[in-house]
Amino acid sequence: MAISLSQLRFADPSPEARRLLWHVLSIGEVSRDEPERHGGLDKSGLFLFQVLSGAGELEVGNSRHRLRPGKECWLVDLRLPRGYLPSTGKPLRTQGVRFNGPGVEAWLELLGQDPVFPLSKGFLGPHLQRLHRLLAGRGEDMDWQIHVELTAVWGTLLAQRGAFQAPRIRVPTPVARVLDAVFADPARDWHARELAAIAAISYSRLRYHFRRAQGESLHEFIQRTRLDLARQLLSDRRPAIKEVASRLHFSSESHFSRFFHQGTGMSPTQFRERCRT
Repeated sequence: MAISLSQLRFADPSPEARRLLWHVLSIGEVSRDEPERHGGLDKSGLFLFQVLSGAGELEVGNSRHRLRPGKECWLVDLRLPRGYLPSTGKPLRTQGVRFNGPGVEAWLELLGQDPVFPLSKGFLGPHLQRLHRLLAGRGEDMDWQIHVELTAVWGTLLAQRGAFQAPRIRVPTPVARVLDAVFADPARDWHARELAAIAAISYSRLRYHFRRAQGESLHEFIQRTRLDLARQLLSDRRPAIKEVASRLHFSSESHFSRFFHQGTGMSPTQFRERCRT
């Protein structure tokens, strides 16, 4: 049998689906009775899966994790070299979903590097069943419902990581003014001192209050917000990269490409290729 993909359904997301934060590329079961290794960057997106039967190891980069049926699921960044290594004697059967989109970077940033998520048994299965039904039914709102279903999965994983448990302090009024201004016009090339004027406090005080309230510097926040918008704009393949750069108020396409590469480790063209497949 080697590696069986007979129970795997492949999806062909529409251009509209690819502009949402995430969309499904494939879903279903895979059975392996021999090692399956990938060199990295051969597939796009993330792979979220659980083990149905058998046992073995997950190899991601230089780390190894034991695979067995139970309460764990695994989230793998497919840019990385990886391997699914069944133990001898019984095939390793997994069930999961591969998805992609401009929102996957947020998954990686918020969830961290550890791919293992100990969760209550049965967490992933019902989500996969609903995604299967959505893909099979192909209703008019299928793309949106898939996006909603994956968002629910994301919320559970974030809760598992304790992302919502950090103590929150009250956001000072000057910081709230800055947040409102930036989110109202995220494409703008904001300068710190004009934001200080909006906040109605000195630049030094704004820097202090912003980091204390938000856990990042004002500059980091502005750059991250523009980068998030850049990912969303690039996920639509219709506008040229030069046009995206112009929408984000960069002086040139090359300036935008340098900015994007510094933030993501890939060029705008490479990002589009990653979203396409």
